[in-house]
Amino acid sequence: MVVKPLAPMTKETFKKTMEEKGWTPNLLATRWNMQSRRVYQIISDESRPRYYDDALRGLPIIEI
Repeated sequence: MVVKPLAPMTKETFKKTMEEKGWTPNLLATRWNMQSRRVYQIISDESRPRYYDDALRGLPIIEI
């Protein structure tokens, strides 16, 4: 089995993906059990651990 490395998400891509799925930083903070300030730090840090990118990609779409 070969795992192809994914390019890290840029801050803009992270935010766009989050918004396309209907999530906000405050909702993510609740979902991930952390303070919203930490979520903003994660979004801004392009050298964030890749598991945050994976977690974001795996979130369900919120429909209001």
